[in-house]
Amino acid sequence: MVLWRISNHLSLAGDGALRASGRWHTRGRRIVYCAQTPAAALLETLVHFEIEVRDLPARYRLLKIQAPEDVAVEHLRPEQLTAGWVAQPDMTRAIGDEWISTNRSSLLLVPSAVVPETLNVLLNPGHPDADRFVIAHVSEHVIDPRLLE
Repeated sequence: MVLWRISNHLSLAGDGALRASGRWHTRGRRIVYCAQTPAAALLETLVHFEIEVRDLPARYRLLKIQAPEDVAVEHLRPEQLTAGWVAQPDMTRAIGDEWISTNRSSLLLVPSAVVPETLNVLLNPGHPDADRFVIAHVSEHVIDPRLLE
């Protein structure tokens, strides 16, 4: 399985998650947010930008992550969530925190809050299989400013 991530940090340790909460975790827990396609990774990155176009970083790195085919994967479907889940970050954080704590799988497929028909992929760096994930390729990625105009 191939995963994608846009980041300037070439690590799958989940260090950024220690500093800030996200949709599926509470600050202080390691997690790595990935996507199934480069376009989905870009969309998930852009939705969090709170800067002017002129202040965009010159480039980000697109990470192609190779996931072993035999790792345990859980899939959380939109119909398993309560109506209005997108507006309930405490609920989604509780689900993610519980998943991280129990270490049941290295990957959790979750619906995107931006486009629920698209899946995001969460990587648990604390899972025993996490060391088997490899950043297979890194390319410079310039964000087209038209996306934010």
